[in-house]
Amino acid sequence: MEKIGNMLKEKRIELGMSVEDISEKTRLTTKHIKALEEGDISFFHEDLSYLRFFVKSYCDAVGIDFEDMKDELCESIDDYTMTSVQSAQLSHEEIEHNIAKSEKLTKVQTADVKMPRQKRRRAKPDVSLISLVAIIGVVVIVLMFAFVIFMQTDSGKDNKPTNNMPIAGENDKEAYPSDDEKLKEEQKEEVKELEIVKNDVTDYTINNVKEGEKLKVETKFNGSNSGYSVTVDEKDIRENKIFNVGQTATSEIEVKKGTKISIYIGCMVQTDIKINGKVVKTDSSINPSTYPGYCPSNTLTFTVGEVNESAK
Repeated sequence: MEKIGNMLKEKRIELGMSVEDISEKTRLTTKHIKALEEGDISFFHEDLSYLRFFVKSYCDAVGIDFEDMKDELCESIDDYTMTSVQSAQLSHEEIEHNIAKSEKLTKVQTADVKMPRQKRRRAKPDVSLISLVAIIGVVVIVLMFAFVIFMQTDSGKDNKPTNNMPIAGENDKEAYPSDDEKLKEEQKEEVKELEIVKNDVTDYTINNVKEGEKLKVETKFNGSNSGYSVTVDEKDIRENKIFNVGQTATSEIEVKKGTKISIYIGCMVQTDIKINGKVVKTDSSINPSTYPGYCPSNTLTFTVGEVNESAK
């Protein structure tokens, strides 16, 4: 990581740029930039998941090809992660040893204490309570029998024949809808649901949308913090911003046939994407379910295809 920091610093000085100039271009704080130049990877222990995104932003600002140092950066991150895991494991083993020692001492102390046995007393049945329950049961049975007789008598009155015939009127319109209402119902049924067709791992087509309809794009970051931006027809509608684990980015986009939506995700790990509530199915090759040691960045493209004519 120190070699990468030296390369970035030397290139910045060569271009005559200050730390503040880099901060303005990359939108990173001066503390982040100094830590990158010093190769202080421990500074990013809470932001390790998008350290790759920081370095790439710095490279773009000074005109260095990020691909030339990507492998070395990944190796530095893996070494730091392995060292942190080993340190945490040693601390955990020491804690477990102390707990086991404490439990053993507690068992020895409690073994010498004899607990007195308590004699169980048999509860005598309460005769008055039993009598009360029996009386209540008899009363309930009598009431139920009287209710049944009353219902049979009342139903006999309701079954008498009547000469009143139903009169045709305005209520028939509700029972029998008109042809226009039937046509409207059939047109509603013909409206197709939103369809997301996967062309390859990062390219999709959205069909059956209304002309001028607003699509709600929701992106939830479940596995890692990540940089995130959205462009529509190559115009930024959401500038690059970092979202933490558990947060959801939401954008409403007005579309028409041929609209192209590009979503950039700087660190894609267990990331969920929904369009109008419909889940976008992504490949595990670009969206792993567990953190692989470094974060893959991806740009997903969605093109509006068929427009739902009946919904215009």
